[in-house]
Amino acid sequence: MKKTAYRITVSLILFNFICISFLIISNGYSVSEEIESKFGDAPIIDGVIDTLTNEWNQANKIPVNLNDLPIELWVMNDEKNLYLSVQLELLPVAHNYTEFVGIMISNSSSDNLEDFKDARIVQFINISENEFEYIDYSINNSIFKNDAINTGNGSARLEDGSSTYEFSIPLNDNYSDHEDASVEHGKSSAFMIVYGVSPYYPSGIRKSITVLVNIASLSTTTPLFINSTLFILVIIIFIILGALYGFYVYKIFTLKNKIERIKH
Repeated sequence: MKKTAYRITVSLILFNFICISFLIISNGYSVSEEIESKFGDAPIIDGVIDTLTNEWNQANKIPVNLNDLPIELWVMNDEKNLYLSVQLELLPVAHNYTEFVGIMISNSSSDNLEDFKDARIVQFINISENEFEYIDYSINNSIFKNDAINTGNGSARLEDGSSTYEFSIPLNDNYSDHEDASVEHGKSSAFMIVYGVSPYYPSGIRKSITVLVNIASLSTTTPLFINSTLFILVIIIFIILGALYGFYVYKIFTLKNKIERIKH
């Protein structure tokens, strides 16, 4: 009886140890959110969401928290670029004069800080006048260095306490620019969304979150093309069948009239 109880106790301890180890391993990866990018029409990167033209309607939209700061993150892409929009709302007096939102990009799906080699920042110079600049940085040992050539685009606008940041990041399927991270169709990349209050990096960063973005493959556009083509073919076939049916009915009536004339 004692041996049985001992075995049960040992088994329970081992089971708990395995479960705890599994939880530790599972939670060790610090990517907080995973989001699927969707194919959509390119928005205008101007810091304004144009609802009249259904701009950003095709984006995947998720609420996330930069620590204790709730934001809306929108993600989509087309054949050329990945588009991200970050929207946050604060009391008008709570917005910092020189606040910024940045996108730090990893060369892979890893959230290891050493893998974040690229940063795109929209930095307000005077938020009350909506004056800002878009900066493309490369990162080496936590040192931010201006790229020789800015790639992509970024914009921002503050209105009634809500600030909207928009980014476009080129998709480098034929990656050759060593200053920028490689972001490609059909692959996953880790992005760190950062918020800060002063134009110094990384010391000005106050809040951040890392998300894994699964970028839609170019092949996902094929079904849309096929569906459109099939739809057009169905319409053409119905038109042809309708014409043949009308011609068949016409021939029947013509034949019927001929038969009646022969009888008379």
